[in-house]
Amino acid sequence: MNTRPVKLTMSALAAITLVSACGPSTTRAFDAMSATEVQNLRRAGESSGSLKVEVKVEAEARHANASSAQDYETEIEVRVSRQGVPVTDARVVIAAYELGEWTLEHDEDGEYEHEIDGYHRAYRVDVIAGADRVEGVYLAGPALHTFDAPTQGAQVPGDQPLDVSWQAESGADEVWIEGEGFEDVRLDAAASSYQVAPEQLDREPHEREDNEIEVLRLNRMSIEGAEAGSQMSVSVSNEIEVWVAPTAP
Repeated sequence: MNTRPVKLTMSALAAITLVSACGPSTTRAFDAMSATEVQNLRRAGESSGSLKVEVKVEAEARHANASSAQDYETEIEVRVSRQGVPVTDARVVIAAYELGEWTLEHDEDGEYEHEIDGYHRAYRVDVIAGADRVEGVYLAGPALHTFDAPTQGAQVPGDQPLDVSWQAESGADEVWIEGEGFEDVRLDAAASSYQVAPEQLDREPHEREDNEIEVLRLNRMSIEGAEAGSQMSVSVSNEIEVWVAPTAP
């Protein structure tokens, strides 16, 4: 075995520093937490009160009626401002349960963004800008939901209501549904079904039409102690696709 010490050049050291700053690293953000505790996380953390921090974690399915967390892609956006002025030099770090942590890159106008593969249910956010900080903010998103009806790819009548139903292991703060012929409709937080009226379908007299119906479930939490309007949300959306038959006899 070769036990000689390894000498690193300055360029190599710089490369290592860059990787550690931008790539995923081991995090202790979720240490000593049980799976049950993680699924119900809501912690507003600590804040200096001088920053407004708005966090959106949005997981979208890569294909229709996805049933696995690996079948999702998650977009993270953190908007940071101070008394209405965008903060462009903040250090924004997000950690995902059972994955790691990242320092987010500034995009523009105080927005910091990142994308990660999969849906990891619970996330932590830390923001530091000079002497101002918002730290230790935790929020778990809703459990994944899958559709019971209609069947993916089914052909359905264009002159009859369409019953859509889904299931999930637990509830959410908000539930929304939208389709080709109607925009976001907010449902009861405990909703697991919706009847799409014929006029809400994208349909034609003489040809069938492709319709995608999306259900989004979301958890939202105010970040207490930070500037008014600070909040964090974690959402997960899944969709089902059907073909609407021609309406002409």
